[in-house]
Amino acid sequence: MMCIFAALKPPIMNRALITAILLLPLLAWGQMKPTAPLPPEESRIRLQQLGDSLRKYDHFENFDRHGWMVVEKVTKTPFGTYSSKYGIINDKGQTILPCEYSCIRFQDHSDLIMVAENSHSAGFMNRQLEWVIPPKFQAENWNEMESDDFFEYGLIVARDQNDRDGVFDSTGHEILPCRYKSIQIANPNLFIVSDWDNRISGAVNRNGDTVVPFGGQMMYCYYGTPFVEIVRDEKSGVLNAQGKPLLPCVFDGLELSSRITQGRFPCRRGDKWGVVDSLGNSVLPFAYDGKIYTISNMNLFAVRLQPMLDNDNGLALVNLQGKILASKLSIWMESISGKSIAAISYQDDYSRLQMDIYDANGQLLDSYDDMKYDEVGEYYGLISMIPVKRNGKWGFVNHDFELIVPCQYEDAFLDWDGYARVETVNGFLLIDERGEKVVEARYDRIGPSGVNGWFRVLYKKKESEDRWEDALHGFIDRYGNSTFSEEEQKMLEKWREARLHPSPSVVKSASGNYTPSETRDLLVEDNDEDPLICYYSETMAEFPGGPDSLHAYLSRTIQYPQDARDKDISGTVLAEFVVEKDGRVGQVTIKVPLFPSCDEEVVRVLQQMPLWKPATNQGQPVRYFISVPVTFRNDTSLEGGD
Repeated sequence: MMCIFAALKPPIMNRALITAILLLPLLAWGQMKPTAPLPPEESRIRLQQLGDSLRKYDHFENFDRHGWMVVEKVTKTPFGTYSSKYGIINDKGQTILPCEYSCIRFQDHSDLIMVAENSHSAGFMNRQLEWVIPPKFQAENWNEMESDDFFEYGLIVARDQNDRDGVFDSTGHEILPCRYKSIQIANPNLFIVSDWDNRISGAVNRNGDTVVPFGGQMMYCYYGTPFVEIVRDEKSGVLNAQGKPLLPCVFDGLELSSRITQGRFPCRRGDKWGVVDSLGNSVLPFAYDGKIYTISNMNLFAVRLQPMLDNDNGLALVNLQGKILASKLSIWMESISGKSIAAISYQDDYSRLQMDIYDANGQLLDSYDDMKYDEVGEYYGLISMIPVKRNGKWGFVNHDFELIVPCQYEDAFLDWDGYARVETVNGFLLIDERGEKVVEARYDRIGPSGVNGWFRVLYKKKESEDRWEDALHGFIDRYGNSTFSEEEQKMLEKWREARLHPSPSVVKSASGNYTPSETRDLLVEDNDEDPLICYYSETMAEFPGGPDSLHAYLSRTIQYPQDARDKDISGTVLAEFVVEKDGRVGQVTIKVPLFPSCDEEVVRVLQQMPLWKPATNQGQPVRYFISVPVTFRNDTSLEGGD
């Protein structure tokens, strides 16, 4: 788990300690650091070249860390079915491999590329496009693997045409011949092998010598730990990295993970969890209802005190003596030095958070009991921003515990490329570590490409559509350049307009629908000279005096219609309009009607508003979309605002 710090100006806490704790994720994420952004003009040319190339293909994936991308061409066969062939292009749109292969996959732990000529002929190429592992193995099991499972410990399991598994390293050297039903890589020197029925297991070492003979047992290995769980007669034990017995098969359950340190193993006896050392001696008694997680290099444990509830994961921080240091634990993280830990826990029936700093033995170093925020988000260390939530909205603080982005967004995420994504009502917005806008909120999805400072984006024709064909896919940079052609950009704007204004609003009257001519009386003509309407801008349009003044104006000016009051009509009218470049209120539409006279009153008052301060982009005024809800309640009051 990763620890998140909330925005608090600590008067006592050692800043070096804070920095050490916060920067730990850099160690894990450093290898994925994206390439440097291109200069604006070079980026524009490169994106244009890439866009010209992408339009030749039916689908494409994201870039790998070398700036290569898998592309797909789909063709219809004479039998009426469809066939896909895959190739590779680079970030300039140049062809690396033609679309002639049935499958191509990049790897997380290796520069090798899995290439399949067909389902029974797959192997691995290097970046010089030379076969390192020849294409004579089955592709099916590789297709089912996650990309980070390839070349685990620098090794990979390959299945030949006789359905037998072997092990190869990343140079193509055979470690184990293809003679086993299945193989799991426990660690670089130990392999779990199964019989032909896949019901019992044995273990062999790197030389092919049998370490654990086939017998009445099953064995399981877990990535990140060299230890192996062995199960005999429904009881679990532990083997060491060489396959030798470490703990006997006397436990009803084990929790093996990469956090197993100092030879301490969380185990279960009956329905209670405890911790034993490598000699089987008790470290924590078997007294806990839920799993126990060891914390690297610490004499501390995260213990689940009770079964998980809807609003409580039951986690607590516990020391070697079993003393609960922090209950209702939200999240924790160790420092780089391994000498301290930050624990954030809920207080006062989950109404606030508290942060405590402990040393490796659980000695309290510092405590802050008012973190001001309701929730904290994931933190990756490549960007000096920490997501925090307040009153249902997300914002960010920096490493100096200063609020840099107000809590005003629907959601907030950190990407590994050093940017933050925030969700607005108009889509995702990308901001940098200073809280400044990088990309406008105009796409349904936006994410890092890891290449040239570009971002991958998607915009759907309809929000409910999930098919690739019903969306525009491409790449953009922070300068406004993209892979989209002029025609595609026009299509995107057309789709956006259709989604935001699916049909003309019809206001209901007591006698029925207004006629078209009557409806036009409730609308202001669109500006034909500049039809572009902004839904996000560098500076937003503002009513004179701000939101509070707008609320006061609406409350003061709108009259509750008598016929609506007589009929005890209550509810909300949602109105939309455009603030023109000169501050005038332009097109006014009732998006969600309530009652004819209420709708008419809202339109009347909005049309009479004073000039707004117009929105701007790059210092120039732009037309800006505004949505205003006005609530009528039959208690002589009404509410309004932006």
